[in-house]
Amino acid sequence: MPKKYHIYPKVTPLEMEYLYKFKITRGENCINCGKCTKVCIYEAHKRRKDDPRKMADPNTVVCRNCFRCIQECPRGALEKSLHQDYVNISGFYWKADMFLTLWKQAEDGKVPVTGAGYRGPFTGAGFDSMWTDMSEIVRPTRDGIHGREYISTGVELGRKHNHLAFDTEGRLLTQPHPTVDIPIPILFDIPPVELSPNVMLALIKAASEISTCVILPAADIKPELKTYIANIIPFITESEIDKYADILKNARLVAIDYTDALPDKLAAIKERIKNISNAVTIIRVPAISGIEGIVSKLVNSGAEAIHIVADYRGQEINKDKEANFKPRLLKDIIRSIHLKLVEERIRDEITLIFSGGMAMAEHVPKSMLCGGDLTAIDIPLLIALGARLYEEPEKLLLLPDGLEKIPVDIITQRMVNLMCAWHSQILEMMGAMGIREARRLRGETGRAIFFEEIDQETFGKLFK
Repeated sequence: MPKKYHIYPKVTPLEMEYLYKFKITRGENCINCGKCTKVCIYEAHKRRKDDPRKMADPNTVVCRNCFRCIQECPRGALEKSLHQDYVNISGFYWKADMFLTLWKQAEDGKVPVTGAGYRGPFTGAGFDSMWTDMSEIVRPTRDGIHGREYISTGVELGRKHNHLAFDTEGRLLTQPHPTVDIPIPILFDIPPVELSPNVMLALIKAASEISTCVILPAADIKPELKTYIANIIPFITESEIDKYADILKNARLVAIDYTDALPDKLAAIKERIKNISNAVTIIRVPAISGIEGIVSKLVNSGAEAIHIVADYRGQEINKDKEANFKPRLLKDIIRSIHLKLVEERIRDEITLIFSGGMAMAEHVPKSMLCGGDLTAIDIPLLIALGARLYEEPEKLLLLPDGLEKIPVDIITQRMVNLMCAWHSQILEMMGAMGIREARRLRGETGRAIFFEEIDQETFGKLFK
């Protein structure tokens, strides 16, 4: 049995102002009595250093919304309101609360506990319309992340045989395909924006520290980064195989960009890579209409692993720019691909990776329940560093000013902290479902409830 996998967090604040929900303002009728400094245990209120007779502007960042200062102010000089950027940043898919949660997880590596009760809707878009069976959570011996249970989150990348052959004396005749094991079902995807050198290095170091891999365009893999090549997946086109042979020869995994002609040439492409390296090949395919047929054809052509990429909201990509296009959500895309391969009896032969719209830790096991083997994430790693994403009127992802001056170790640790919090939540969900091995999550839809199915089953006959 493999050794238990751990990620080690360390409290790592980032010294820059970040998004917050409320803004405290001090009115002109403040008499500088200092009552707010005495009642606020979080030190949101202090006197000015240059003139202690006067109150400084409130520090909203440390405020925990207890409203004690508002209630105790003798002149009613303090006011709390929603911060405008908090309102602006909340879109159709990426909600403002997600940013606050990811920021907090990156700070200390812990799972945030609100303790205020659930106040949101019971369903929403994508993975929010999917609930998991937590019946095992009541078992007295279940202790999730705390130690006694052995729960493996490890997954295997590579092609598998449909069946094994043995000789008359029981010796294995089938030659196993090469595979790569990683201890957490999460890869780091290609960064969605250009990164400064310190952030790029931190991204790679974080992947190395938690023993996963990061997908990077081969052109971005500078000589100084080759030290980490075991944790880098070079992304290339078919025509670039020979150009980047020096990088590929030491890689464990390599990602190839999909083209319509690729399935027919896949055997030759794999042979070219094999002459350079023993790397497992991943085919990166956009989640477009007809993706099920593309995946099926790739599997039958000998693909080892396929990476299906939805857009940043976890939706199907409108390749042909159709005016009335209604995109499917990633949850439904995963289920459709998985069930097609099961129907064709080839699902067990392939590793399926899914990405796009992976915003919260719970999305990882939910995507696996739908039929994926593992996931790849990108935007949450940048939110851990203070990035803000605006969905309307069009996608705009902004990194904070000054990030390029932050030490690499701090940025690395924040990403590690985020993955520590996510790993803890994956363990908790698996333990509560009674599943002890991540590979058993794949396609285990009996452990999930889908709103659309329940809604149809309950009300479909009434509202035809």
